[in-house]
Amino acid sequence: MNSTETPKRMSAGRIALQVIGFAIGVALLAWCVRQAFSPGNQEQLAALRHAPPHHIAILCAANAMVLFCSGLSFYVSLHPIKKLNFWDLQATNVIATFLSYVPFKAGMLFRILVHNRRDRVPLALIGAWFGAVSIVMAITILPLFLASLAVREINGKWIAIAFFTGAAGYSIVCLLAWYFHGTRGMAILRAIAERFGNRARTIVRTRFVRTAHGGLDILASPGRVLALVAVRLVDMASQAGRFYIAGQIVGTPIPFESCVLLASMHFVVGVMSPAGTVGTREAAVVGAAAMLGLENPPAMAGVALLVLASEAVVNATLSAFALIRLGIHRMFVPRGLTGHTPAGASSRNPETEFET
Repeated sequence: MNSTETPKRMSAGRIALQVIGFAIGVALLAWCVRQAFSPGNQEQLAALRHAPPHHIAILCAANAMVLFCSGLSFYVSLHPIKKLNFWDLQATNVIATFLSYVPFKAGMLFRILVHNRRDRVPLALIGAWFGAVSIVMAITILPLFLASLAVREINGKWIAIAFFTGAAGYSIVCLLAWYFHGTRGMAILRAIAERFGNRARTIVRTRFVRTAHGGLDILASPGRVLALVAVRLVDMASQAGRFYIAGQIVGTPIPFESCVLLASMHFVVGVMSPAGTVGTREAAVVGAAAMLGLENPPAMAGVALLVLASEAVVNATLSAFALIRLGIHRMFVPRGLTGHTPAGASSRNPETEFET
């Protein structure tokens, strides 16, 4: 597969599943709206109408920080292998995040098309790149989730669980990536493939596998992975902060440790949702609130909807600026054909960059 190929079109069955999934998400969102506007939540709605402006500003700032950290993690992870323009990548991330509300994995498809067509990053490397980002997400978020699930308050035990589970995941990822990366790692993979016959031997020697293998360099550096974990910790603190501030605004205070669990659930469900994030994340928050035994779980629907509304406003506003930054007429045009290469962007040819 070369760098100019694009993902295959979805079958009719998969399209139908996406539509059904999106319809379920909309139904869940409607249920959350009904819960939020139920008679028992009138006090929370009144509090929302009289929310202090600085609380709204902080909530919007937290949403912007979540976007920034997400884009920063993509930039830091790929930078040692291929240098992209920082603000162009941030703009791509903003639009992709906004498109994640709709089905058909529109956000992911947009991200792939821009980086493949505009930035000329090979599809194999994009897969390895996104995989590395996802792995760092997992070793950062899962320890926080497990700690919050096991201990309902942030104390020494919570910190110990989060630290040691996170350190274990970090060590395993770095060691495996270090062992299999580079020329030595490729030789090990080829030796393993030899045991599985000609087909495995042929596959491991393809250009696609060689290019994807270069993505292990992202995780083979303990310092880089630690930096990515730090970015994700700031990201999760911002996500938890959104729920904390939203709870204050609607008059339903939520302990910060519970906000960490709600934010983790909100994020993980959003990432895993196959047909867009609308409704699924909000329903997950209400379910998590009931599981935690928080007071008045239906009121959490109002909190989740406030987070969604503020997030959508920030994402839509920044997406407008991102479209201007990328240029609608040249969004999918290779950089070499736009007449200029922005500062900080690489002009290397992905067709020859990963030859071995």
